[in-house]
Amino acid sequence: MSVQPLSRYQEAVPEYGRPLAEAPGLIRVVARNPGPMTYHGTNTWLIETSPGWVVVDPGPEDPDHQQAVLDACGGKIHTILVTHSHHDHEAGAQALARLADAPIYGGTHGQNPDALTLPGLSPVRTPGHTMDHVCIDIGDGRLLSGDHIMGWSTSVILRAPNGSMSAYLASLKDNQTRNYATLFSAHGPPVTEPAPFIASLLKSRLNRIARTRDALTSTPQPEPQLLAGLYRNLPRNLSRAAAEMLGSMLEYLEAQGEAVHTTEGWRRD
Repeated sequence: MSVQPLSRYQEAVPEYGRPLAEAPGLIRVVARNPGPMTYHGTNTWLIETSPGWVVVDPGPEDPDHQQAVLDACGGKIHTILVTHSHHDHEAGAQALARLADAPIYGGTHGQNPDALTLPGLSPVRTPGHTMDHVCIDIGDGRLLSGDHIMGWSTSVILRAPNGSMSAYLASLKDNQTRNYATLFSAHGPPVTEPAPFIASLLKSRLNRIARTRDALTSTPQPEPQLLAGLYRNLPRNLSRAAAEMLGSMLEYLEAQGEAVHTTEGWRRD
């Protein structure tokens, strides 16, 4: 299969709070928390199972959004699942759990997602973006991919101990072998052609890592200097995310024996 340049899956701003039927037994309710890291907002996914509705990523602490999710489930939520412990995914989980009298799995406050046993649903560990990240296989070639794979943008990979580029690349390669037909991410529209998208995503990541390696010299450079050279004309609201990405790539190169961290900064090995 030829690897195409990384394309994007985009969409118009959806109607906030309105249940959007994406597939049989799968509904999306978009939270009103748009931003440079969340696109139009967090997708809260509602999965209809035989025991009842499962809510994935309840989103931010927003009573209107929580009520919209509860209403879309007819007031009956069986289980709440959080893909990872970021505010835009789990801040509303505890409030929704109280409203619905439902248990939480995953994230900061939930039970181990590996203990989740519901027909047709299988948690898939995908560390990298964060070390606690899980995706949810919902059958029929469909994966709720959280922030692990998003069509609208690449995911920020946090530096250790919160994330890992090595783990992220391994998780992506594992996803390739599973041959999913559709990816439903936590932000933006579905990825309807996962195979070429994941291949191009891997290529893009490896190219960025190679550029980082090529920027290293025999003289140590502090991270801000490397950041300025690698991310030119970077918007201020993305500077923290870029610094995390750079850190995770440098840690990856260090693990590969291609970079050395000193008190003065980073140099090539």
